[in-house]
Amino acid sequence: MRGLPVRAVNVWHPNGTAQQTERLAALTSVTGLRERLGRDVAAGVRAVVEGAGATDVAVTTDVRHGHPAQGLIREAGVDSLLVVGSRGRGSLAGSVLGSVSQTCAQYAQTPVVVVRGDRPDSATKRVVAGVDGSPHSVRALRFAHDAAAHRGAELQAVHTWTVPYMGFAGPMAWPQDALDEIEAQSATTLRDSVRRAALDATRAQLKAYLVQGPPAASLLELAEGADLLVVGSRGYGGWKGLLMGSVSTHCVTHAPCPIAVIHDDGDADALV
Repeated sequence: MRGLPVRAVNVWHPNGTAQQTERLAALTSVTGLRERLGRDVAAGVRAVVEGAGATDVAVTTDVRHGHPAQGLIREAGVDSLLVVGSRGRGSLAGSVLGSVSQTCAQYAQTPVVVVRGDRPDSATKRVVAGVDGSPHSVRALRFAHDAAAHRGAELQAVHTWTVPYMGFAGPMAWPQDALDEIEAQSATTLRDSVRRAALDATRAQLKAYLVQGPPAASLLELAEGADLLVVGSRGYGGWKGLLMGSVSTHCVTHAPCPIAVIHDDGDADALV
């Protein structure tokens, strides 16, 4: 990380019916509860900062009342990096991804990092970026390059391609020269994406990978043991009205490591 200031925000909301909320308000001083939460958040943040040996980083804490996801998105604005855990203390204990982190990844206007993976010490100094030629993926590649440079990690730019199906005939219906052309076009897309990203080769080593296979599954496989997986919020596939595409949604839900989702707004190149 760049040593940027960190603001730890706790957004709390009573998890219950309107009657339960009224009872809580009657029995508990909201101001007192907020102060107690503030002390707990500050203590937790201090422990994390000291444990990470990052005592030189400016850290502030804040406690807000409201819907957690909406509050975090509002506090992040468009010029920050929003970092959330993969799931918190919500009611769906068996869910793979919590509703707050899912909502933040989908609706935030700033880059969002969802911290996933159980073994952060197993990282192999790699940052993996999914590339499909879309503007979102070019932004993701720039973000990933910056992240790799500051981690001293290798940047792996990955573009996947699949064999188009022809109805019930399946992939066997395509002649080899057609498949070669599809692969060649995919290689061109990967090269053009790297060129458009205008990366500084002196800051991080770049390796480009052209992989035949489903996009999400291929990215997740390559992200095993990585420091970070970076994807654009949506690419060229699917419905244009979607805030997140199927690939980014699947990766956020199942990534084996922390994952960054890059949206349209925000200065993504200067955040990590």
